[in-house]
Amino acid sequence: MKLIRQYAVKCARYALACAAAAQGAAMAALPNIPAPSGGGIGGAPVQDGDWLSMMGAYFKVGLTLLGLVLAALAFISVITGAMRRWKEYSSGQVQLGELKEFLIVGVVVVIFVIMMVNYAIQTLA
Repeated sequence: MKLIRQYAVKCARYALACAAAAQGAAMAALPNIPAPSGGGIGGAPVQDGDWLSMMGAYFKVGLTLLGLVLAALAFISVITGAMRRWKEYSSGQVQLGELKEFLIVGVVVVIFVIMMVNYAIQTLA
């Protein structure tokens, strides 16, 4: 019981010290968040203190990154599919024509995805 009482007294002292320290004025200024270099939605430059256009600019950057991640996933899925086809071709399960067909269609799909991401980025700018 004595140990619990000592622990409670220490906790109370710590809480009192924290409360006393929190009542003092904060002397540190918050740093300014740098605006993205590409501007906000529609290409308008972001003014200092305009948090709405800064949110739009960061939203645009987020959508750009999402598009690039989707393009990377498309590229990775085509590469893994091509490696799987090559394994099937090596084991004699598919013909060379099917392997070529998959590679050509995969390249066309990756190019189409990159074009669509580029179009989306240009539309947001």
